[in-house]
Amino acid sequence: MDGFHHVRARVRKTQGLESFPAKGTFKRKLDHIMYAVGISAPLAFLPQILQLYRSQSAEGLSLSTWVLVASINSLWALYGLAHKDKQIFLASSLMVMVHITIIIGILLY
Repeated sequence: MDGFHHVRARVRKTQGLESFPAKGTFKRKLDHIMYAVGISAPLAFLPQILQLYRSQSAEGLSLSTWVLVASINSLWALYGLAHKDKQIFLASSLMVMVHITIIIGILLY
């Protein structure tokens, strides 16, 4: 989940290339699947969160890494908001919430 499709969509639109979502059936279905992936991607961090809070140990987790990742996703959320792209905003906001949950766990333990 990184939002590059939005940047590429703007480039394609200005250069007269393929539209987004695509007109072809396969590509259009793939476009929609990727929206679902972007929204469900935060679930991939659920095992990390459960392990962190169940074990009450942040051993092996880097606070600086998680803060950096949360900051990057915050910028993507801001980008989605500024460009009125709901998918980027929603997916990035969900990721920020997940990363903040991990950061809080690291600070607690």
